[in-house]
Amino acid sequence: MKIKTIITTLLTSAALFTFSGSAFASDVDILIEKLVEKKILTQSEATDIVKEIKKEDKKSSEKSSSSWAEKVKLKGDVRLRYQHEDKEADSNPSRDRYRVRARVGIVAKPADKWEAGIGAASGGSDPRSTNETLDNTFETSDLRLDYAYAKYSPTKDISIVGGKFKNTIWSTKDLLWDGDINPEGISANFNFKINDNFKVFVTPGYYILDEYKTSKGDPSLMFVQPGIDLKAGSVGIKFAATYYNFRDVQGNDFSEDTAGLYGAGSNTVNEDGNLVYDYDAIALDAEIGFKMPEQFGVVEYAKVFGQYVDSDAENENTGILYGFKFGSKKLKKIDSWEVKVNYRKLEKDAWVDFLPDSDFYGGATDVKGMEYELKLGLTKNLSFGLDYYHSKPILGNTDVKQDILQGDLVLKF
Repeated sequence: MKIKTIITTLLTSAALFTFSGSAFASDVDILIEKLVEKKILTQSEATDIVKEIKKEDKKSSEKSSSSWAEKVKLKGDVRLRYQHEDKEADSNPSRDRYRVRARVGIVAKPADKWEAGIGAASGGSDPRSTNETLDNTFETSDLRLDYAYAKYSPTKDISIVGGKFKNTIWSTKDLLWDGDINPEGISANFNFKINDNFKVFVTPGYYILDEYKTSKGDPSLMFVQPGIDLKAGSVGIKFAATYYNFRDVQGNDFSEDTAGLYGAGSNTVNEDGNLVYDYDAIALDAEIGFKMPEQFGVVEYAKVFGQYVDSDAENENTGILYGFKFGSKKLKKIDSWEVKVNYRKLEKDAWVDFLPDSDFYGGATDVKGMEYELKLGLTKNLSFGLDYYHSKPILGNTDVKQDILQGDLVLKF
């Protein structure tokens, strides 16, 4: 091997495995000059070596940058909202609010089969809202931890997640769970592929509702959700049944918990303000989707969906939601759109009142009504939506109706 080749190999290897930056580059230049002075290298050979080192160093930097980008992803969104709300037959006038929501997160894969995520969102301590209302003479808004989790996936069909994370329970709509709630605890997901058109999944989990310093029992929720995902030509069917086992909810007023602060106060309580029932429940979710033929033009798909819940309460213990949606499969271009309509009825003790969608009559139980949604895609990451709620109580003063209209501009990144 020629002396030039040996020297080039040694210097290039040293450059790649040394991290002293410009200081090391200067040392290399001095060394090459000395080798030229000793006539071990010609000036032309020295120039070639410097070029080779720079070329390899550039390749190494590009590879390192690419590797980092593959392991770490930054994502988020900003939403601007106008909201008009009016509750009939009460003493308050109609209300107009201008609100913003900001969310940002980092998802990384620091090791093989592992994923970690950290996210922050605007809003306060309310687990059912990340909105920030524009008020209080330009008050500085809060930014809080939205999620922080670690996930292990030994195979592509099995995953286990712990910490504070996106809800792992599959649901067709928000009759039981507000979309802003990120539960805390541990959950797993198991997927079994029977064939290309038929899959079975099972999702068990343990969610922590509170932890008390006193000897009072700590409220928690254990659940298991088995389901199927079936495709037959242009038709898709997905169905799941969930068993919910609440612990230490009965007899609890959640006075030390955000649920006590942000619950709607619509469940049955005793004279001490404690919940009378434990709210163990069975819930069913189902949807049937249709890929529309080309002659339907701009309507690419249509779905009908529903939810049902039955709790262990003695009376007023069921809830139901059903609806349909149709439009474009994805909202990523100027002419994409989606329409969604649903009716719901959630009885007084069908479910705990600190988990349902907070936009529908304040997230209370003992309510019924309609929701109408329209979403328009503007560009790949920009959309506009209108959401209208018309709701009222099932029992009591049924004249107290509530109407809410929301207009949202959402920009994702």
